[in-house]
Amino acid sequence: MHLIIQILQLFGAIALFIFAIKLLSENLQALSGSNFKRTLNKLTRNNFSTIVTGTLFTTAIQSSSAASVFILGFVNAGLINLRKAFGLILGANIGTTLTLWLVYFGMKFDLLQLALPLIIIAFPFYLSKKRNQRKIGGILFSLSLLFLSLYFLKTFLPSIENHQKLQEFFQHLSNYGFLTNLLFILFGILLTVLVHFSSASITIAILLASKGLPIELAAMIVLGANIGTTFTAHLVAAIGDKYTKVVAAFHTFFNLVVAFIFMLLGNLLLQFIGASISSNIAVQLITFDTITNLVGVLLLTPFINKLAFYCQKKYFSYKRTDNKLEFYAIPFGTNSDLYKNEANKKLLKLASTTKQTIYTLGRMITESDEEKILVFRERILELEKEGDQLEREVNEFLNEIADLDLPNENTIAIHQLITLCHHLESVGDIAIKISSIHRRRRMTNSYFTPKMRTYLVEFQINLNQTTRILNQNLNETQEEVSIKQAEFIEKTINTIYKEAEVNLMKTIEKDKLMTTSALFYKDLIQNYEILGDHLYKANATIVKLKNQ
Repeated sequence: MHLIIQILQLFGAIALFIFAIKLLSENLQALSGSNFKRTLNKLTRNNFSTIVTGTLFTTAIQSSSAASVFILGFVNAGLINLRKAFGLILGANIGTTLTLWLVYFGMKFDLLQLALPLIIIAFPFYLSKKRNQRKIGGILFSLSLLFLSLYFLKTFLPSIENHQKLQEFFQHLSNYGFLTNLLFILFGILLTVLVHFSSASITIAILLASKGLPIELAAMIVLGANIGTTFTAHLVAAIGDKYTKVVAAFHTFFNLVVAFIFMLLGNLLLQFIGASISSNIAVQLITFDTITNLVGVLLLTPFINKLAFYCQKKYFSYKRTDNKLEFYAIPFGTNSDLYKNEANKKLLKLASTTKQTIYTLGRMITESDEEKILVFRERILELEKEGDQLEREVNEFLNEIADLDLPNENTIAIHQLITLCHHLESVGDIAIKISSIHRRRRMTNSYFTPKMRTYLVEFQINLNQTTRILNQNLNETQEEVSIKQAEFIEKTINTIYKEAEVNLMKTIEKDKLMTTSALFYKDLIQNYEILGDHLYKANATIVKLKNQ
């Protein structure tokens, strides 16, 4: 019974440690993520600055897995190219080592003396009405939990030195050399896949080494942990395009190269660290992790451009698949950025469908051939069906994201995307009504005067322009979006509607128009004006979203 309690205490300490890192990462992401995105391209002008940016960003959010998912999101949204993504990934591998140094300095002190005062300091911040202050409180609280979990880990992790059979087992394993190293690398991979944080796996390796595990085997766990941390990136890349999969593969490739090199040279490096830097086991293993990552970065940096060019050439020629949106609950945090970017890509397709719908609608104004009228109407029905499917898919997807515990700005952004989706889908519904009116008018041979046709053509010209602006705004960066053109067109459409209405009344008064023609025309101009409203509101929503 005592043994069962000991095991439960140990696993409880590990779970608390993982939770503390997760909480720390989430709160740091909330404070640093949005500012990082705004200055991303300015900070990634060359390979050196890109690597430094990746290092600083990962240091800021305390998770290489979280950083890699942000990077995948940027690639998926087209914000950065492969060269920049590869550089950021290399920087992320350096940045993640700071967490280990934080853990080490925490282990040097009486952890309970650090943890409890931090909770007292965190408490008033955590109760604040201001979001950023609450996040600061969350960071302090998560640090206190981190120190508490380390205290429990040191207390409940059994000492290998006191178990002769375990010592004999590890001594026996050491005789297998290469195979033993491979076995412990695999153990590091599996451990990290389970706990989702390489820093957690490496901390466990450090504690095992301090309890008697040969340091050479603990170093192999460290190499495996760095490979295992890429699993989350591959999981998330499954919802992205081929470019995100390439970036995730590059992350794994980098860590495999490093693991292969130091699986062979690890003992030599550890001897050098022990003789030149420190005899402390924790320092040796953290330094080992830092040096292996730095060496890997130095080796691959000269080849970033060539690798990016090769991958671009290889994958650019392939037609991108248009997969259904997928939702994954990310184990290390509530990153909505990747999801927002993926939804935005679908909205671009929906906006393109809207543009085609409006263009096809315009061809029905002057067309007199009944067969072509039917063809145009069928095309609009197809586009509307496609739009409905996209709108349904994106809405379901966004509603799932909205259920996450998101920062305020992201919650607002998600609701704006849902609003945008609604306006674009409404355009398709109204277009079907207009196409039906055009067809019924043709079937009844209802007559419109040349002046009345002129107003319809003017409606169409302005609607074409506003859909062009809509697609342009969706594709543009934050600094380039504008509502001014859309506002001008909306006012123009309202003016056309008023003039068309006045002209209709005058034409009726002169007895130059049948009642059915007047009713058809009234319905048409009303629906054209409503179309203009939805397109303007869609543009306004995009501008709010981009300027947030």
